[in-house]
Amino acid sequence: MLGATPNTRKIVMFRNFFNALIVARQATAARQVMDCMSDRQLNDLGYDRSTFVAAQMAIMVAELAAKDEATQNSVPVNANLVGAL
Repeated sequence: MLGATPNTRKIVMFRNFFNALIVARQATAARQVMDCMSDRQLNDLGYDRSTFVAAQMAIMVAELAAKDEATQNSVPVNANLVGAL
């Protein structure tokens, strides 16, 4: 983050912290779901008890990264100027 303003660094730091909280909560939820599933049900989904939580966390990290990238690539549009050109 070369040349980033202090406010931008704070926003990025907060976003990273918030994303870490989301991933941690996802891991907890995945463990709770896994506890209610049989080994056969997990196997039918292509997981076992040693890979289920990590796979769910990886999915969440990928979704958050895609959302962050989409947010960074978007530009605010003034509704009053839409169609002006």
